[in-house]
Amino acid sequence: MKKNFQFSNLKFKKRDKGFTLIELIVAITIIGIVTAVTVVSFAGTNQRARDSRRMADLEKIRVALEMARQIGATYPDTLNVLVTGGYIQSLPTDPKTNSYLYERPTGYTYNLYAAMEDVGNTTGSYTGKNCTATCNYLVTNP
Repeated sequence: MKKNFQFSNLKFKKRDKGFTLIELIVAITIIGIVTAVTVVSFAGTNQRARDSRRMADLEKIRVALEMARQIGATYPDTLNVLVTGGYIQSLPTDPKTNSYLYERPTGYTYNLYAAMEDVGNTTGSYTGKNCTATCNYLVTNP
């Protein structure tokens, strides 16, 4: 003989709406951890982006210097000559410190210095230069 079960007399308690304190603490902790990881990863990305811009700026200056040398036989004394001579529209500025260093040891050589933030983009340490920070990236004439 088969027995039939009836659940009509069982009553389930309805849970109150809302979250418990433990649930809120866990959710806030997870959001905090995700936020912290995101901020740290974006900080490195911003440094690499500024370093990429520095390298592109120095390349732009290098090209203008080479054009000026083809016309004038030597490199100019200052970078302002590149703007006044029409070799470059305006001098690029560093995204953070606003300065690059130009040095002309002879009329046929030059050095361009910048301060990189990411150690992986450096070419050495050039102390004693007039950089606002430690110069660690160098572009010379080819």
